[in-house]
Amino acid sequence: MTPSGVDPVELQEEARAEALLEVGGAETPEGVDASTELDPWLQQMAYQADALVEGEEAAELAPGEEALPLPRAARVAIFRALVKVTFKDVYAYFFGDDGKAMRAVLREAIADTTGELIVVSHSLGTIIAYDVLREAAVNGREIPLFVTAGSPLAVQEVQDLVTTPLLVPAGVTAWRNVADARDLVALDSTIRPEYDPASRCSDFLVTNDSDNHHGIREYLSSAPIRDAVAPFFA
Repeated sequence: MTPSGVDPVELQEEARAEALLEVGGAETPEGVDASTELDPWLQQMAYQADALVEGEEAAELAPGEEALPLPRAARVAIFRALVKVTFKDVYAYFFGDDGKAMRAVLREAIADTTGELIVVSHSLGTIIAYDVLREAAVNGREIPLFVTAGSPLAVQEVQDLVTTPLLVPAGVTAWRNVADARDLVALDSTIRPEYDPASRCSDFLVTNDSDNHHGIREYLSSAPIRDAVAPFFA
């Protein structure tokens, strides 16, 4: 994910407008008022996005706060507004015309290999890898290890858009997910409770001391990735 500059106030207003348009006459959960529930969440998310861009640390969301109590269409609208100005590559993948080409690159790379395959992915690449590995054409491959680092795949607003139902890709023996709790891209750092079967998933919290706690080099040098990948090259 590649962040670009963002004005938190402008971002909040844009996301709010898009979300309320989507909510329209949609039914919200009992006891939830979109007009009052939306603003505090959006303000926090807008400043989280700004903090990520600036390489600052931001307060973590409290447990259970990563997903809005709004209909799926509204959550997607908010996510679209947020990523449009902060993560242009994510916006291009989900809402532009680039997703097909991005998946084709990985699909072709996999097709050019033989035998066992390990897949190590980072950030937006974890989303691309997950979607491709879920495709029927790849399901026959034996993948003893799938690594995701700094991944947003546990975030509800991302899960609204990736291949569903949420399953460990067929052929994957072990899915190892690694995140720094300060990494704002990996807003929810645990995939194990979300993807079935949980027995094939492992979550690891590590220290990533890059400026925004999201650097790929720091993730790759962490023990949960290094120790898992090394035996395949021994």
